Amino acid sequence: MKLRLKDKDLPPVQLRLTLPGSLKASLDEYVGYLHDSLHRETDAKEVAIEMLKHFVESDRDFRGWRSKREGGAERLMQREEKNGAAGAMRS
Repeated sequence: MKLRLKDKDLPPVQLRLTLPGSLKASLDEYVGYLHDSLHRETDAKEVAIEMLKHFVESDRDFRGWRSKREGGAERLMQREEKNGAAGAMRS
């Protein structure tokens, strides 16, 4: 996993989670692995953010669902604009 710089497009939002102890231990171990392999200081928070981001971005079903939803909204706006322009021409 490659750590990237944080996106700044939306303001950050605090999300508080309670993790199972074994997951937290694995996350801490992963931070140690990254430190050893990349020779870079990081923390569990930064790693968890990148993992969640990667998970959401790589889910094909979610991307398809999002694309349909956004495409549907975009088509509706285009239709409304077209109907509005046609209505203005009739007036």
